[in-house]
Amino acid sequence: MRLVFVIPSLSGGGAERVLVSLVKGLAAQGHLANVVTIYGHEYDFFRLPEGVQRVALGLGRDTVGVVDKLWTNLRRLAALRRAIRAARPDAVISFLGQTNVLTLFAAAGLPTPVIVSEHTDPFREPLPEPWQRLRRLAYRRAACVVSVNAAIDGYFDWIPAARRAVIPNPVDLAELASPAPALDWPWPHAAIGMGRLAPEKGFDRLIESFAQLAGEFSDWGLVILGEGPLRSQLESLVARRGLTGRVLLPGGIPQPSPTLKKADLFVLSSRWEALPMALLEAMACGLPSVATQCMGVMPDWLRSGENTILAPVDDVPKLTAALAALMRDAGLRRRLGDNAAETVRPFALESVVKHWEALLAQVGCGPGRGSV
Repeated sequence: MRLVFVIPSLSGGGAERVLVSLVKGLAAQGHLANVVTIYGHEYDFFRLPEGVQRVALGLGRDTVGVVDKLWTNLRRLAALRRAIRAARPDAVISFLGQTNVLTLFAAAGLPTPVIVSEHTDPFREPLPEPWQRLRRLAYRRAACVVSVNAAIDGYFDWIPAARRAVIPNPVDLAELASPAPALDWPWPHAAIGMGRLAPEKGFDRLIESFAQLAGEFSDWGLVILGEGPLRSQLESLVARRGLTGRVLLPGGIPQPSPTLKKADLFVLSSRWEALPMALLEAMACGLPSVATQCMGVMPDWLRSGENTILAPVDDVPKLTAALAALMRDAGLRRRLGDNAAETVRPFALESVVKHWEALLAQVGCGPGRGSV
């Protein structure tokens, strides 16, 4: 089966990581994939599997004013339509809200089914008003709207249930096991967080919590992997709290698993998430974790005291207490870490690929279907 994936870029985000893993998993089953990005190669963080064709439209830029926005998006629509027609796919799979809307309009009138995939929480991260209206029009054209959890799926209840699906993000266990250098740090023990340095990730609260524990746990440090707009603010917070040398912000790394495995515990401090890839990858690495209750509806596979310790969002005292409980108890860390690794097995890439193959069959994909 020939597929076209569309996404804004291959920058260092969770949706981008999911796309790369899914393309790899589908290719392993004999499917051919092209990837189209709105932005150019200069924004790449992740690399596609060898043999996957890439079309970088180079049309991602900030726009000013109504005329500029309209003209830029018309150019994107035309370029996307040309790329889809040139690939002659059996199906198109698009990631992320505005790009999903553009892709559906670009494919209008073509015989190729378009599946759109939602990876953010629309309740907490709504599209700008014009795009919300366009989404209600465009999504009625979708062969299927895929959400990563049931809460997000409920947001789209205005789409018939037969054209909606819930498919979780995949975890590439083989990649997590592959050798790569791990970061070094100067302490015997480390807590680690990972994600974009942005407000929704709550790293300011994590730093505040660690500051309250740094004196008691002098042999521990904190590592936060990722890059983003709050770097300077977080670095300033580290300095103000007297944590220079105890908190590292080394940036993002494409293969974080060796560094995760070297740490003693993981912290998800987010204010909101759809389905946190960072937490899933850490659990797959056997890390015990503290996680905030940041999903709209907390999933039943995440069980406090069994495979994680849950804490309320933005509650520094309770986050601090949960961290302290893990930092002082190696036996608890081992037990939660062992359970975490077992918990993530249903999210294995091979299992998730089967769900996608079943969905593609359901929407009627097959050889020659996408000829245009």
